[in-house]
Amino acid sequence: MGRVELPATLQNFVERYFTAAAQVDILLLLHREREGWGAGTVARELRFHTDQARQLLTELTKRGLVEEDDGIYHYAPRTAELAASVDALAEFYPSFRTAIIYLIYSKPDRSIRDFSEAFRLRDED
Repeated sequence: MGRVELPATLQNFVERYFTAAAQVDILLLLHREREGWGAGTVARELRFHTDQARQLLTELTKRGLVEEDDGIYHYAPRTAELAASVDALAEFYPSFRTAIIYLIYSKPDRSIRDFSEAFRLRDED
């Protein structure tokens, strides 16, 4: 049997939208269990600290994957394309968890990229 790889669209989605594996866990929880979740409930379910859960939920909200209403968070991707990407993530994550986590943590931190960009040699034409 041949080696199965993650689709390029899923790889791009993961690299673009996630900075921590815990964000994936939270998003997939909200994707799977569509009722509203408070930060404390998410924290208990996934064994996080409440403040950490709240911060991660806020980041997912800013990225257009989750909506917040009076402290209750719901799975609500802002576009059909994002919804399809989350569906693909939910499909592949159980079998490719390690590969997905690797994608998240193998990319350089934005601040490191910005810093290194400042020292890149540029053609002065």
